[in-house]
Amino acid sequence: MKTISVLIQHHAGPTGDVLICRKADGPWEFPCDRERTNETDEAAAARIAGEQLGMTVSVGKLITRGRKRPQDGTVEHLAEGNITHNTHTKDDYHLYYEAVNTWQSEPEKKAYDEYKWVHPSELGQFEFAGDDVNFMAKYEPWVKGQFIPDVRMV
Repeated sequence: MKTISVLIQHHAGPTGDVLICRKADGPWEFPCDRERTNETDEAAAARIAGEQLGMTVSVGKLITRGRKRPQDGTVEHLAEGNITHNTHTKDDYHLYYEAVNTWQSEPEKKAYDEYKWVHPSELGQFEFAGDDVNFMAKYEPWVKGQFIPDVRMV
């Protein structure tokens, strides 16, 4: 089973603000949902933005793939492009995709009660939970503004 999270930038580039959302005073998160049967990862990312936020996005590349081990629930982040021969079909995956807000529109309050556009270096100031905590830890230098990778949106 796959969960898809979408890091939506207001405009393309390493300094583009990123959208974070939350439901009824819960932790902040990136828009996410489970992938549907016979749906590609990219189509799921676009659907999530449309259904949950009323936004049209251009889906970019896959940033990272987290694999949850069913034995202990821990998450292993796999860098994209690496092939692992230790993959099990019973594992759950959480994929993070980049996307750009095609029309620079504001999100609608559909699935979330609150949203904010924040600079990537400000993400560390917000409380995240679940898999997003692991994702944020992996991208800590980017979040703390020490380094913004050149591998952002194409």
